[in-house]
Amino acid sequence: MLDIKLIRENPEIVKKSNKDRGYDVNVDEVLKLDEQWRKSKFQEDKIRSERNKISEEINKAKKNKDDKKAKELIKKAKTIPEKLKKQEEITEDIRKKINEIHFRIPNIPDKSVPIGDESKNKVMKKKGALPKFNFPVKNHVELLGDLLDIKRSTKIAGAGFYIFKGELAILERALIQFFLDFHVKDGFTEINPPQIVNEKIMFGTGNLPKFEDDLYKTREGLYLIPTAEVPVTNLFAEEVLNEDELPKKFCSFTQCYRTEAGRHGSETPGIFRLHQFEKVEMVYIAKQEDSWKFLEEMTERAEKILEMLELPYRRILLATGDMTFATAKTYDLEVWSPSLKKYLEASSCSNCTDFQARRMNCKYTEKSSNERKFVHTLNGSGLATPRLLISLVENNQTKTGSIKIPKVLRKYTGFKEIKAIK
Repeated sequence: MLDIKLIRENPEIVKKSNKDRGYDVNVDEVLKLDEQWRKSKFQEDKIRSERNKISEEINKAKKNKDDKKAKELIKKAKTIPEKLKKQEEITEDIRKKINEIHFRIPNIPDKSVPIGDESKNKVMKKKGALPKFNFPVKNHVELLGDLLDIKRSTKIAGAGFYIFKGELAILERALIQFFLDFHVKDGFTEINPPQIVNEKIMFGTGNLPKFEDDLYKTREGLYLIPTAEVPVTNLFAEEVLNEDELPKKFCSFTQCYRTEAGRHGSETPGIFRLHQFEKVEMVYIAKQEDSWKFLEEMTERAEKILEMLELPYRRILLATGDMTFATAKTYDLEVWSPSLKKYLEASSCSNCTDFQARRMNCKYTEKSSNERKFVHTLNGSGLATPRLLISLVENNQTKTGSIKIPKVLRKYTGFKEIKAIK
């Protein structure tokens, strides 16, 4: 969340940010309520001061053996707890009203982010030549045949889910192990976190309260994670780290669950939009001055994986209206689909600055000043498998209908190709 001081002192910056991002949040109402809160808090503190003063006067009267005055003061003191309780309730009620609005204000975009909707997204780079085929191109559903069983997954769980069989299941597992090995080799700590979390943890990464409807919720009030970003970023919630401990770099493989993700599944066949999918996530927890260089590093890592898989891709800088709630800057990496003749998002890498850290209260102590500062958090797909598999299968198809396995994966799969489905 944003620092309330920023909203107080620079409301126009916050208003412009909201407008640029397409959010309709009443900043003036926050300011109005904040003024009421400060006045109520002042009265609350005044009552506490009065209570302390009377307590001192009672002790003084007793010391001077002035029983009459002591009784008068004690009688007066008995009225203070109820008076204080009522004022505290007023203060807390105003605070809740502030939070209802404050918690829905998105992060402020970095100055380098284009202003506008998705049409203003900026292509930063393209890598890899688009494949040329001398035969009719098949889509991933046609190529995979019964290895991708949508019919039976729909029978089991409904639309937006999938069943991978045989070589396809092995191929996905190979991708996941390749991703994890790639990150761990470079010093990332692998995390296997809970995939069901509580409300506080969802709030910490900005998924609540705004995106309640996009989450799967259990009868006990817990939530299925939409990405490993949620539990891993919250590892140090309510903690103060030492500067020497930073940066912390994690990778984590989990299932991901999103009600929103599968709503438009009919627009393309197969595994384009899903309610459940698998992903390896990168999470960085860093000092404030380091986060921008780590955004570039994280994105380059995801790009390196795509290059090792020999897939054509492009890097997109998202515009203000296309970024997610908690981010200040986001790069999307998109891989080429020959059948759809367009690029598909396979990774999203974001710097959330101190936005999530404020929500989960994670700080570090700066060595030079001994000052406590909020950490900066970053997250990125390294990588998600479904759309990556679409690109990998379609780009590596042959005239006979078989699918070549990228060289870097063959030691993980144990085979060089998936034979044509008949």
